[in-house]
Amino acid sequence: MVRVVRLFLLFASFVVSTITTAQEATGSLFPNRYTGRQIIVISGEGEKRPEYRLLDNGLMFYRKGAEGPFQQLGQQTKDLTLGLFQELEQEHKIRTTQTESPENADTTVMWKKAKAEHAVRWEGRKAPNGYLSFYERFLKIFPKTIRD
Repeated sequence: MVRVVRLFLLFASFVVSTITTAQEATGSLFPNRYTGRQIIVISGEGEKRPEYRLLDNGLMFYRKGAEGPFQQLGQQTKDLTLGLFQELEQEHKIRTTQTESPENADTTVMWKKAKAEHAVRWEGRKAPNGYLSFYERFLKIFPKTIRD
């Protein structure tokens, strides 16, 4: 009986360590290494532009500037997360949208999966059809205290 308990505990610790390692490998706690889908919104001008990220597992991240550390802000519901990805991918067709990027783009909406990236950039309120309303809805899921 003792031997069975020891084997079970050994197996359980192996399973826990495997799950922990797998989660770190996909980068779910590190959005810049995450291999799943992400929606990234960058707004403002200058080096300290705020960056907002939503991963397809619902985790939300924020950072000030392209080189700053990420701050995890919690997790969104599965329905809201899937809805935002579906809107960006199917309604706005971000993967096939062709736009001319302005020289001084102050807003970027990006879709990313592993190394594939698709972005739509605009200046002021001159966003392609539907992107401005998507951008505004997307930012509302983040705490008001960090929105610029």
